[in-house]
Amino acid sequence: MTRERLRQFESLIQELHEEQERMEREARHVRRMEETYGVGCLFGVDFLEATKERVRELLGRREDEIAEIRLWVECIPDSLTRRAFKLRFLDGLSWGEIARRMGYGSDSGPRMLCARYLAEHAS
Repeated sequence: MTRERLRQFESLIQELHEEQERMEREARHVRRMEETYGVGCLFGVDFLEATKERVRELLGRREDEIAEIRLWVECIPDSLTRRAFKLRFLDGLSWGEIARRMGYGSDSGPRMLCARYLAEHAS
């Protein structure tokens, strides 16, 4: 596992959230058109369907990545390091929340713990 792959995973999660927001906006627009005019939205339905398909694709990619990250994290021998990676990449917590849960004084503690581990065990 590399720092870049984990960075890409975090970006994938953000992209998924953005696509879900877009899908919800488009669904609201289609409903509004139907309620207001009594007909479906002529130009929005295709876009809504494309957005739904994109969300399904991203959900699948996210699940694949989570499975690989979970397997990799479980092989980390140090409990503190393993917890920090799980809290960040499997639970999606901020570095600040991870620091609080793990008893660090600042968010740099668990972040540096993970960075050191990645530097020492780059694969």
